[in-house]
Amino acid sequence: MSEGYGHNDESPAGVRTTSPVHDPSAAARARLRPPFNPLAMLISPLGWGAVAYCASSIIGGLLALGAGILGILVLPLMTWCTATLESHRLRLLGLPFPGPLPSGTMRHPWDPGGLKEGNLAVWGVAVLFAIVDLLPGLMLSLLVIGLWASLMRLVIGGHAFGVDHFMVGTGLLVVLVVGLYVAWALAAVQALIVDHLVRPKVELTEQVEQLTTSRRELVDVFAAERRRIERDLHDGAQQQLVLLSMQLGEADYALAQGRPDEAKLALAAAQQSMEHAMVSLRETVRGVHPQILTDRGLVPAVHELAQRQPTPVTVIVERDGQPPEHLASAAYYLISEGFTNAAKHAGASSMVVRLDLGDPVVIEVQDDGRGGAQVRPGHGLSGMIERVQAFGGRCSLSSPPGGPTSIRAMIPNPPG
Repeated sequence: MSEGYGHNDESPAGVRTTSPVHDPSAAARARLRPPFNPLAMLISPLGWGAVAYCASSIIGGLLALGAGILGILVLPLMTWCTATLESHRLRLLGLPFPGPLPSGTMRHPWDPGGLKEGNLAVWGVAVLFAIVDLLPGLMLSLLVIGLWASLMRLVIGGHAFGVDHFMVGTGLLVVLVVGLYVAWALAAVQALIVDHLVRPKVELTEQVEQLTTSRRELVDVFAAERRRIERDLHDGAQQQLVLLSMQLGEADYALAQGRPDEAKLALAAAQQSMEHAMVSLRETVRGVHPQILTDRGLVPAVHELAQRQPTPVTVIVERDGQPPEHLASAAYYLISEGFTNAAKHAGASSMVVRLDLGDPVVIEVQDDGRGGAQVRPGHGLSGMIERVQAFGGRCSLSSPPGGPTSIRAMIPNPPG
């Protein structure tokens, strides 16, 4: 059930993180925030990126409209292509590319499946903003070109610098700043709408793929756990029961031969074998589900688990409480796996467990061992990470060579 120690392939820093939690809408709004100084818009990549975004919106949207009208039969393909192009164009404003869009069940260019996944809505937004951007874009472009031509005539004509130069230059500067802000406003609104339409579809596809992978890994973990229980029963309780049967047979034979002293010794040995078998069974059952976790809660169960470790363990509880049984079980087994790996492979001299039983539940297990741990599919810690993810949480492993190794998990624990 251990993960193994050695070279960590997860990242150069020895960190493996799962299920990051973030707010894409808030991140998009933060990236689209304009500079505080209006003149800074003249040198801001956001401003000129917005100009490029609006210009490409006009061209792309009109082409999408024409293609949709002329090729009405292949409109599903047009909408999917437009949605894909719009998701790529988000990068003009510094927004991350959401990823490849699902094509639904399209089997041919006119398959209605292409209208799904929000593609038709994105196509409509692209056409709408092409028309909306066209009028202010033409007006501002004509103003900029006119003012620039007037300024060049004054400069090339050899006129001395005067009020005309100042007025035309100031007018050009004002029109540029206003134009950049207009472009920013139009581009930001369109980008946020497109991002809102596109990103959930991509993230849903990624979540389906992640759940499929998690289900496959959980099946492997459960199979390994079943084999562990079978091995523990075979090597522990079953061997003791076989020995018990032999000792009872010896006692019966001794009584038949009229040797009561030998029979007493055989019965005493049989009683000891029975006690060993009961201990082995209790250990096996405890590995399936510890009774103390149900009777007394997570914190006492963790303290009891810490006392049974071969190395000193410090348990720190920041906020006490009793999470639901499924969360308590996930936390307990994550801590247990951390102890197992530290004891078997890390060469640790001490361990620390931190528990915060608020919302979210935070579990951290740290040891001072040699580090270099890595998560392997189908093994114990991998299964615990998948269990944390199944409850909507996230889990990370930090184990650079030389240590320390830290396992940290956060699981939502809403009240009620």
